[in-house]
Parts: sequence; C-alpha cells; structure tokens
Amino acid sequence: MYWTLDLSLIYPRANHEAVLLANGKVMVSGGRSNSYTIIQICEFYSSSTGWQSGAVMKNPRFYHTLTPFAKNTKVLAAGSAELASRSTAEIYDSNNDTWTSTAMNMSNGRFAHGAALLSNEQILIMGGIDDYDFVLSSTEIFIPSSNSFIEANDMNIGRTLFTTTLLNNGSTVLITGGGDIFSIMTATAEIYRSNSWTLISNYMTQPRAYHAAVLLHDGTVLIAGGGNGAFESYSTAEIFNPTTDTFTSVGSMTYRRAVFTLTLLPSGKVLATGGIDWTTNTYPVICELYDPVTQTWSNTQILNNGRSFHRSVLLNDSVLTIGGYSMPHNQSKTCEKYKL
Repeated sequence: MYWTLDLSLIYPRANHEAVLLANGKVMVSGGRSNSYTIIQICEFYSSSTGWQSGAVMKNPRFYHTLTPFAKNTKVLAAGSAELASRSTAEIYDSNNDTWTSTAMNMSNGRFAHGAALLSNEQILIMGGIDDYDFVLSSTEIFIPSSNSFIEANDMNIGRTLFTTTLLNNGSTVLITGGGDIFSIMTATAEIYRSNSWTLISNYMTQPRAYHAAVLLHDGTVLIAGGGNGAFESYSTAEIFNPTTDTFTSVGSMTYRRAVFTLTLLPSGKVLATGGIDWTTNTYPVICELYDPVTQTWSNTQILNNGRSFHRSVLLNDSVLTIGGYSMPHNQSKTCEKYKL
C-alpha cells in the first residue's frame, strides 16, 4: 500500500464535494479556487482519461452537499455558503451531462449541513447555517418523483459541521456533534427514524466539530478527530453501537486531525487521510489505518501533500484523494491515490 501523485484537477478546489457515479467516473462539484472565486464547472475523473471538464452548475456552490441517487446515475447538489445560492438545489443527470434546477427551492437556505439518501430513494437534508447565519434545527426531504422538497420534523438541537451516517437498514440516520446555535461544540447525537428525531441519552466521549465518521462492516459507526476551527484539534476516537445507542472510546489516532477523511476499505479497516492540526497549525502527512478487531490505529503511508477540506473516494483498486487546502493554506489541485 502506498500513495502516488495522480493527474491534477483542472481547477484548484477546497470545500468541494466528490462522488462516484454508476459509469465509474468520479464527479467533483463546486468549491473555492481562491479567496474570491467559487467554481461552477464540474470535473470528472477516470483512470484512462484523467480529469475532464463537464457541465456547469446552475449556481456556484461550496460547503454544499452532493448526494447520488437513482442508482448513482443522478446527483442532487443542495445549498451553498454563497448567499445567492443558499436555498437552491439542482440535479445532475449523467446520461446527458446536464444540470437542472429543482422544481422549487429548499424551505431554508443552508450550508455546512448534512444529507443522506434513504432506502426509499428520498434524500434527507438537515441542519446547517441559514441565510441569516443562524444555525438550523430544521430538516426537509427531497422527493425525486416530484423534483421538490417537503418539510420534515426538526432535530432536537440546531447544529452545523456535524457528521451524517446512514445505518445498515437504509432508513436510520445518525448525526453526531457539530456546533450548536451558540457556536459551541456539542457532544450530543441524534437518530432519525420514521420521520422523527430522538436525542440519544448517552453523549459522545467528547464534544466534536469538523470531525469524521464512517459505518463499519459490523454496523457500528467509527467517529474520530475534529476540532474547534481555531486552535484545537483532536486525536481521540469512539464507536457508536446502534443496538444499545451508546458511545465507547477506542484507541486514539497518533495524530490530531480535523476536516480529514475516513474511508472504509474492502478489508474492513479504515483509512484516515490528511486533515489539519489546529493545535500546532500543521498538516499531518502520515496517514493511519484503524483495525476494528483490535480497535487501534497504526501509521501507514505518507501523503505527498498535506491537505484539509479535501475529499476521498474509494475506487476498485485505490482511494482517490482530491484537492483541499494545502500548505500554506492555499487551495490545491493536486490529487493522490492510495493503492490497495
């Protein structure tokens, strides 16, 4: 297993989104290319052609969500930190390489929110920050058949910069941590079941925002890292057990990481890639593997470029890591592959 530099993006990007489509291509949308420019042109990656430009989104987006549906042939892009685009959403159709606006806007503008595709093919949109920079507890559901949104029940706590994990049954969603309406990190978590939210009585082992979470093969959820966005990052990790609705500490990572990625590998291990350590204002370049059997982390290969606010996508033979902020805090167009 090793990292190799891969063909670079056409545009440097951070705060972007990336998904794997049914045609085998990786799609990247939105993001910032510098302090002033928000990108509307999408890019598509395949190992045979590298990166190529594709359709232009209707609206500029960053800190948005990108959710594949219809067996990964279509994608919903929703929200943006760009105020004029904050309540808008649009659909990408891979069959004709086009974006089409949804029939109606979302009920709330939002960014730094969450999204999850449910087993009924509806997409749950939750939380985030609204047009007035207020942290939301509201949620809504995108209905593909009508190309529109309906309001859903509110979360118990307004939150942003939290994690969203769809559990094994395809209809239950776990959200953890984030910043609340007072911009304070929370250790609370909630479960969405049957259009209602339940605040989990057990707290996480510590408050977290800018953290990462991933569903493991046994149905539990690994939650790790995070930070406060300014001067503190974390190395701690924990497991959520949906059978008992409890959080249990596991081994800590070697390095403190926030705004990093966790990728479940076919082996069942989890790859932690990149991130920023706000405690020391450094970018950890050594990646780590979590072993669910021993519940411990071990160092693995070194990135060629430290990065945060990047995206990682699992391919057949590798993990593709895309863009992000790199030292010294500039948007990057470099990409790397972790060979499996």
